[in-house]
Amino acid sequence: MIALPARRRRSTGVVVALIGGGALLLSGCAAATSPAPSEVAASTPAATTGDTVPTAPSALEHVHNLGLEGATLLIGSHEGLWEQQSGGVPRPRAEVVFDVMGLARDGDRWLASGHPGADMEAPGNLGLRESRDGGTTWSEVSLSGEVDFHRLVASGSTVMGMSAGDGKLLRSTDDGTTWQDLGSPPLFDLAIDPDSATIVIGTTPDGPVRSTDGGTTFVPIAGAPLLALLAWDTSAFIGISSTGLVHRSTDAGVTWTSLGKLEGPATALAVSSEAVVALVGDTIVESTDGGMSFVPRLRGVGAH
Repeated sequence: MIALPARRRRSTGVVVALIGGGALLLSGCAAATSPAPSEVAASTPAATTGDTVPTAPSALEHVHNLGLEGATLLIGSHEGLWEQQSGGVPRPRAEVVFDVMGLARDGDRWLASGHPGADMEAPGNLGLRESRDGGTTWSEVSLSGEVDFHRLVASGSTVMGMSAGDGKLLRSTDDGTTWQDLGSPPLFDLAIDPDSATIVIGTTPDGPVRSTDGGTTFVPIAGAPLLALLAWDTSAFIGISSTGLVHRSTDAGVTWTSLGKLEGPATALAVSSEAVVALVGDTIVESTDGGMSFVPRLRGVGAH
């Protein structure tokens, strides 16, 4: 569960509270294991009378993040990267299982970070990895053995990530090859403008903050709602509060409009031109009206 601390008037309390809360949520996992084919095949739609929402296979557990390719859902988990077509049962997408702690779409490639699976010979922290075939195969980009990103965002040639080990915000302007240390701002989540990599929005216990210099400095957004999770692509910029209130910004995070409300706190969020999806409890819910209303898309999902 995402539980951001209440607003504080003193900034010294913000840093301590956020780092403490973030450490609990962003803790690492043990080595991932490859799901047995029988576990995947055994999953069937929910048995509840009149309920046609599919149930996740038992092998799909510890879900960390969500992604969208149009209406196709990608699920980053302790047991690798999975995909779900609307109304269908999720299936593994990546050929080799690894613990997908961070996930971001970057044009025609997917980026990820995390920990190696049982069948991988790799250091405990995978650094930045990329896939150029939709997430089926992955290769190392940089920082292998050094960093485990639990938050990843990208815009053009700029990639930004929050390191789970030390809380540092790192930025690359050459597609993730080399990195600049931007310090340890007290951010819980972050999003980057898909049209301008200099604009970055972050969430904190005192409310969202905005950067116009690529994450080097941040200032509070006056009058903004207290947000926890962010998702931004060319179609929409969505923020969700720790209580499940959904908001949208159409001016790069300066102002926000209230939309719908989830039935509880969300632990993962993604947006595309086709949908808004969020993980609430053990259910992934979906909105096809821009975040005004949500319906279950997948039940029985094991959150981190």
